[in-house]
Amino acid sequence: MRWWLGMVCLVILISCGRKGPPVPPEAARPEPPSDFRIVLHPLFAELSVEVPVEDIRGQSLKKIKAFEIEKVARPPEDRGPELRKILRVPFGRSPAETPRFYYRDRNLRPGWCYTYRLRAIKGFRSRSDWTPPRRFCWSIPPKTPENLEVRVLIPHTVFLSWSPVSEDLHGFPLQAPVLYRVRRRSLTEETAFPPFPETSFFDTSARRGERYCYTVEPLLSYYDTLIPGFKTPEVCLTP
Repeated sequence: MRWWLGMVCLVILISCGRKGPPVPPEAARPEPPSDFRIVLHPLFAELSVEVPVEDIRGQSLKKIKAFEIEKVARPPEDRGPELRKILRVPFGRSPAETPRFYYRDRNLRPGWCYTYRLRAIKGFRSRSDWTPPRRFCWSIPPKTPENLEVRVLIPHTVFLSWSPVSEDLHGFPLQAPVLYRVRRRSLTEETAFPPFPETSFFDTSARRGERYCYTVEPLLSYYDTLIPGFKTPEVCLTP
């Protein structure tokens, strides 16, 4: 009788310790990264995504090992050769600790268009699906506008003017039109006005007695991409 009870207890202990069949890496791959963004700066492109927090089964991810970035370069209008490469960027952190992944690509050649997509790497054979691709074209950014003047015309109206930009950062003539974006900063908010081609701007939304700081950002319009140059130094006043 004691022998029989011992066998029953042993079977119960073994059963409690059993796990389900092993899951292949492909079945536990991460969800694709979300909210893929590309922000252009004068000297680089910044890519970022939200790090996935679950695998495709809905289980929480403890760590993402790395991210892979597919970069495809082609001349504008898809004429000429296509250059493709995969960049592997180590990550090795918990999605809870670092919810967003950033990568700066400084290897950009003027006269090329770039398409990117990303995926998360959990481990061997455990890779997420790719994000939808995002594309932009690149050229040498425009020079910073000069001779920025900011003055109050009447209460609630601030007038800005500056010299037109006709050269790139290397001093060569620009082959595409330049737009300008006025940015305004106060103690309570920051505002970026829509780009426009003129070299003057009326700000009719300024409030009397509040201090504002203005800067102007040049934007080169190149194959449906707005490539930013360096902004002017801020000029501040109180209407």
